[in-house]
Amino acid sequence: MENRNLYRTNQMLRARAGLPIVLLIVLGTGGAVWGQTQSAGAGESLAAWGKIVTVLQHPRCLNCHQLNSPLQEDSRRMHIPHVVRGADSHGVGPMRCGNCHNDGNNLTSRTPGAPEWSLAPVSMLWQGLSSGDLCRMLNDSARNGKRSPEALVEHMSSPLVLWGWNPGPGLEPVPIPHAEFINLMKVWVAGGTACPK
Repeated sequence: MENRNLYRTNQMLRARAGLPIVLLIVLGTGGAVWGQTQSAGAGESLAAWGKIVTVLQHPRCLNCHQLNSPLQEDSRRMHIPHVVRGADSHGVGPMRCGNCHNDGNNLTSRTPGAPEWSLAPVSMLWQGLSSGDLCRMLNDSARNGKRSPEALVEHMSSPLVLWGWNPGPGLEPVPIPHAEFINLMKVWVAGGTACPK
C-alpha cells in the first residue's frame, strides 16, 4: 500500500513539474534499494555530488588522504608523534599505525581506531583537490582502488570508512548521516557520476 502511494505521489509530481524525479525506496536501515531509483540524470547526480563532497573533504576523511604523513583532529594539525607512510601505507619501523590505532576507539587515551587503520593509498591523495578534481579521481579506476562506481558505494560502508561517523569524543563526525550519504552516492552513480567542471 505504501509503495503504491509513493508511486502515485511520484507520478503526480512528474506531471506537475514535467521533470524526472528521483524516488528512492528506503529500507528500515536507511539504505536505498539498487534498481528502485526510477530516474537520475546528470542534474540529480551533480546535486548529489555537491553534498557528497562535504563528507570527502571533511577532516575525518582528509586527515588520512595525505601524501606522506597523516593529520590529526578537526584542526588538521601535524600528527604527533610524527609518522610517515612507509611502503605499505601503515607507517615505518616502530611507528606503525597499528601500534596506537587499534580496531576500535580507545576512550582512555582518546586514540581513534578502526580495522586496518592506515593512510589511504598514494593514488587516493585528496589533499588540495577541487571538488571537480576529486570527483574525476573517484571516477578513475586507476586512482580509486580499481573500483567500479557501485564498488565505491560499497566501500563507503567498510569498517574504516564508517569510523568517520563514530570518531569518538572530541572529534566531529562527518556532516551527513551515513544512510543519507549512501543514498546520495547511489543517486550520484545512477545519474552517471556527474562531476563539476
